[in-house]
Amino acid sequence: MNPFNPTFGDVPDIFLSSDTSTTKLVKTIKQSSFSRTFFITGVRGAGKTAFVTKVCELLESDPNCIYLDLLNKNGLLTSFAQQLDHKLHSPLIRSLGSVRSLSIGSFGLSRESDPIEVDLWLDTLMQEVAQTNKYVVICIDEVTNSKAVTDFAQVYSSLKRKKYPLFVLMTGLPDLVLDIQNNDKLTFLLRSEKITMSPLEKSDMIYAYQQTFACSAPLASKLVQMTKGYAYAFQLLGYLLYEQCQGQTPTEKDVAAIKLRYQTKLFDNAYQKIYTSLSEIDRQYLQAVAKKRKFSAVVELMGKDKVFVSQYRRRALERHLIVPTGYGYVAYTLPYFEDYLMQAQDPDSAYYLGY
Repeated sequence: MNPFNPTFGDVPDIFLSSDTSTTKLVKTIKQSSFSRTFFITGVRGAGKTAFVTKVCELLESDPNCIYLDLLNKNGLLTSFAQQLDHKLHSPLIRSLGSVRSLSIGSFGLSRESDPIEVDLWLDTLMQEVAQTNKYVVICIDEVTNSKAVTDFAQVYSSLKRKKYPLFVLMTGLPDLVLDIQNNDKLTFLLRSEKITMSPLEKSDMIYAYQQTFACSAPLASKLVQMTKGYAYAFQLLGYLLYEQCQGQTPTEKDVAAIKLRYQTKLFDNAYQKIYTSLSEIDRQYLQAVAKKRKFSAVVELMGKDKVFVSQYRRRALERHLIVPTGYGYVAYTLPYFEDYLMQAQDPDSAYYLGY
């Protein structure tokens, strides 16, 4: 069975997102004496969801942990209360079944929206949690600047002030921080402890490839260079090569045979979405820094002043799409991203978007 998994969100069999970082976060939550929020961020495909899923798997093994997985959509708070109520075996709700909405006591419940009294309901439930010496861990994948998250933030702040044992793990793209900076009700995201998904360690990847394929160190190193530490690329390249070799030790020819498929899937499954989500000037900046151009040359090419271009350089850095490599120079963080940008500008390419 192929041990690599390039699908988004799953925890693959070969999980390299630093075991120390996952166990460190678990330890931090278990030993914390106050409510905390953690924002796990990184470029699309960096392993955010897999990281959080692994952390939650470790936490669920603790009998004192009440783990809740919430969706970023309308009714988020009601879902929070319903799931917590269910985990506590409270008599408030037996089953919603096929009932669209109902009322129990003073609480009006709905599958599609949050009741006005949901904050009171949650307060009651969290009191029970505190009395039983348990703690609640909430996971919200792909948070956005939405009304559901804004409402959640307000209730969370209220529960935090009452010193309830509540922890929130959220994943989101770096763009989210840029979007919420002017939203006064979402400062809890900006103040969250941020965990940025860093590139995978070269030594870990080399070891994993050698162990899986029984290949030489030079070949494993070449594979690592083709991924640049990008989590999705590591899984994708391993998956394609495993399918190509069918149990045999891979050769340089095998790597060459899958290279085009590897690039195509990177472009289709990650880069196209990353690129189209950017503003026009963000795209112009990324195109301008190609061919290892110095900052002064980028400024001249874009026809803007240094202050203006610096803002978009900073935005690209915050999105983890580039990294400084020397005075005035940057490089793309993603493998073959420059090749994708060239095709995105080529009218004869399938990836041409007309920008």
